[in-house]
Parts: sequence; structure tokens; C-alpha cells
Amino acid sequence: MMNCLEFRRRVGAEPAISGDEIDAHRGDCPACARHQDELRAMDAMIGRAFVVDTTRIRKPRAVVAPATGRRWLAMAASIVIGVSVGIALWVSSPRASLAREVIGHVASETHAMISTTPIAPEELAGVLDPEGTKLRPGIGDVSFAARCVFAGNVVPHLVVRMPRGPVTVLLLRHRNVDGPVRLEEQGYVGVVLPAPRGSIAIVGRDQKDLDGIAQQVFEAVDWGG
Repeated sequence: MMNCLEFRRRVGAEPAISGDEIDAHRGDCPACARHQDELRAMDAMIGRAFVVDTTRIRKPRAVVAPATGRRWLAMAASIVIGVSVGIALWVSSPRASLAREVIGHVASETHAMISTTPIAPEELAGVLDPEGTKLRPGIGDVSFAARCVFAGNVVPHLVVRMPRGPVTVLLLRHRNVDGPVRLEEQGYVGVVLPAPRGSIAIVGRDQKDLDGIAQQVFEAVDWGG
């Protein structure tokens, strides 16, 4: 004879199962019969939930297209915005990088600002001649002149004594700029200007007339042929 445990194990795996042993146990055990009936009812309900009435399916209406179109427009807009931001960053990044490089170099060589003694003309010539440049008279005393490594390139680094304090001048023959690049960081102010050969950076502290000083320095440089 089938016991309750075996009956419930078998109907649990297959609620619709029947046969002599199943039917005999159902007749002898109302509780197991009720258990199987509940399983059969649940199984039927689940089956109905998966039945699809094809007669009630409607074709997608045309109104869906605008929503899809709007999604594509939104995606396209986001792509355009992303590209625009990328271009803006690409364009502005070289200028920001140049500003950081100039200020970083000046800040790392503060010793150059200390001396107040004018250097000898031959020493200045040794710094400028390899670049094919000279300084015209009247710019003021040059208290420091050296050829320094700047972003992997050797450049003339000068310190010129001005009435309001010393200014650093870097002749960046290897760097071109399409317009003035303003510098203001770590207490320094300055500008990088386009030059006949590359660019020129003029940096100082507490300079009230930076534009005037920059123009004076720029005009004092003889860029050569």
C-alpha cells in the first residue's frame, strides 16, 4: 500500500498524476486527496497565466515611433554635447598645461630671483646666442641668465630687474600659442605671448601693470632673422 509520504512526493512532482495506487490512496486518505486537488488547482492557474490570447494582440501603433525618435534625438544630443565638451577640453588643455608648466618652473627656481647684481654681457650672450636672440638696450638689469630644461627642452631663463620688482622671462621657442595665455597661481601673475619664434613667458609677483611690463620685455627682445 502507498503511504502518505510517497503519495505527496509523487503528486508534488506531477500534480495531475493518476493510477491505481494514487486513486486507491486518495480514496483512503481525504487529507492527501485534498492536497492533490490543491496542487492541481494551482498548476492549472499557473498554466492559464502563461496562455496568450492571440486574438487580443494589437499591432504596434504609429505613435510609438515619435517616442523612439525622441529617444534617438536625446541620444544624439548627448553625443553632440559629449563631443563638444571633449573638443573644448582638448582645445583648452594645452593652454592650461602651458600655464602650469611655466608657473611650476618659476616656482622651482626661486633662487634665480634673489640676485640683484647685473650679469656680464658675455654671460647673457652665452645664454641667448644659441637661440639667435639678443636683448636691446633699455630693458633694465638682467640679474640672472641660464639655459634651463623646460618640459624636455632647453630654453633661456632670464630675470630682469623692473621698478616694481623682478620678472622672470622664458623664451619658449618650441611652444606656439595662438593668443595671450594668462597665468595666475601660487602668488605669481604672468602672461605667455605669441612671438616671432615660438612664445615668450613673462612672470612676476605683485606686478600691477603686467601688460605694460610684458610689452616692454617683448619689445626688448631682438628675435633675429
